[in-house]
Amino acid sequence: MTDPRFWKFIKWLLIIVLAVFLISGRLSNRISITDFSTMAKAVTEATDLTPMQEADNQMLKRLYGLDSSLYDGVLLYYPTTNMGAEELLLVKMADTSQAAEVQAAMENRLATQKKSFDGYGAEQTAMLEKSILKVRGNYALFISAEDPVKVRQAFDRNY
Repeated sequence: MTDPRFWKFIKWLLIIVLAVFLISGRLSNRISITDFSTMAKAVTEATDLTPMQEADNQMLKRLYGLDSSLYDGVLLYYPTTNMGAEELLLVKMADTSQAAEVQAAMENRLATQKKSFDGYGAEQTAMLEKSILKVRGNYALFISAEDPVKVRQAFDRNY
């Protein structure tokens, strides 16, 4: 292990790993230039909105504790019935510094929903378990639906 070629190899390997790590970190926080209406159209067309209804700012505050006036765009669809677990929240943040707050609000809502269906809502719990929560740059997405992957793919394509 005292062979200088070995240590030179390790040194270059670590430099490459560090470069990949730094580049991937930069790309994940990249700001999207996609306007909110384009993104909203893409994600809403990728799911069935029938079991959901569009929310206003008051409902956004009630369910997520967020104020839509602080963001560049917010779209929330929530269940039409108490037994529904389908939900879609799309947020375009004014600044990436808002990401932690938005992510925490989404995680809290998911935890609340899981708790409310615990023990009796097997279908709802299964849907919530496969839900997708994604924060990327200046956008955040939460989707709980029959096929959340299609919505995430639409989000990624338009980001």
